[in-house]
Amino acid sequence: MKTWMGMFLAALVGAGVAVIGINSLKVGDGAAGGTPGEAGGPATQASLTSSNLPPAKAASARMVAPRVALFRRASAAVPSRQQPVVAKVVSTPVAVVEDSEIQMILRQAAGHFDKGETADGLRLYRGAFAKAENRKDVNLAPQVVKLLSEDNVPLWRKRYINYLVERGEGGKAFENQLSRGNAILLKGEQDKLLSAWRELSQAHGLAADEISRTRAYDILGPMLKRHVFSLRMSPLVARYSVQPGDNLTKIAKRFKTTPESIMRLSGLGSEVIQPRSSLRILGGNTRVFVDKSDYLLWITLDDKLVFQARIGLGRDNTTPEGEFVVTVRQKDPTWFRPGSDPIGPGDPRNVLGTRWMGFRDTAQVSGIGIHGTEEVDSIGKESSAGCIRMLKDDVEMVFDLVPRLATVQISP
Repeated sequence: MKTWMGMFLAALVGAGVAVIGINSLKVGDGAAGGTPGEAGGPATQASLTSSNLPPAKAASARMVAPRVALFRRASAAVPSRQQPVVAKVVSTPVAVVEDSEIQMILRQAAGHFDKGETADGLRLYRGAFAKAENRKDVNLAPQVVKLLSEDNVPLWRKRYINYLVERGEGGKAFENQLSRGNAILLKGEQDKLLSAWRELSQAHGLAADEISRTRAYDILGPMLKRHVFSLRMSPLVARYSVQPGDNLTKIAKRFKTTPESIMRLSGLGSEVIQPRSSLRILGGNTRVFVDKSDYLLWITLDDKLVFQARIGLGRDNTTPEGEFVVTVRQKDPTWFRPGSDPIGPGDPRNVLGTRWMGFRDTAQVSGIGIHGTEEVDSIGKESSAGCIRMLKDDVEMVFDLVPRLATVQISP
């Protein structure tokens, strides 16, 4: 009996020790964060030799700290390095005018306008504009539109237009110019024709598409036909009295125009001229512009629009882009077709029509120019070998207006 009781007590003691050991192992695993690879580490060994828990807490703190540090480097350290750079960009204005000063000027101007003192109001508007013209953080578009409609000084008007265009308000500038030029034209005053021509030409230059350009040309074209491309006296066309020894080539060179232009404007049937006879001359710096996207060509003379027409272009976008120079001018040209005999003028197979204006060859482009065509359906399309095509009357007008060495700007 004693033997049986002794064995029972020994079993109870052994079971108690086993339970204590298992509980100690559970505490050690929790301290190690449940990571199997760390179960036999120093923290676990401490829990096996003692029931004291602080070593396990110390192990937990040691594991959490690296995770917090890594999180901070990923989220906070990078912005902290960028902040000084941003601060420098924002805080370095140079000699800027305070907004309050400009606003005060605008309020004073508004007071003058309310009293009907337009001249004083415009003067203050101009002062505010001069202070804010080069500032990107101040928008005076409404005031500049008013200045553009009232100010007649060409230099200032050009600055107003540039200001509006730079701030995406080119459409407002276009409408203002178009309305202003049309109003001047409707007055019918001969001495205001040049001013109307300039205003409408500026409107055309501000146009962003074919519709807007055509709107401007539809107003300006009839005026040009009546006062420029006619035999009547006009303040828009210079008069020249032929001197002994003169010829049309010499006179044309002097006025930077062409003999054909003088003949057209003066109603001459030949190049024969007599001393003391009067010639009508339209001279100046001639430039040709081509907008491929709108199939449109126009000509300016000292920045004044003189002609516009639709064109045809090279198939598969082969008409080149960039600035070119007219070096060849030929009436009734012969077409030297590659791989075949020359095709003379008047031959239906001659694709050049009645006029040819060839461009100076470049390293990338050769054999390109402006010519006529009898294929009416090719206008507004890509159907040539790369050249610019025009209808007969249009190409002959361009030929007459464009002298040798004039520039041609072709844009996409």
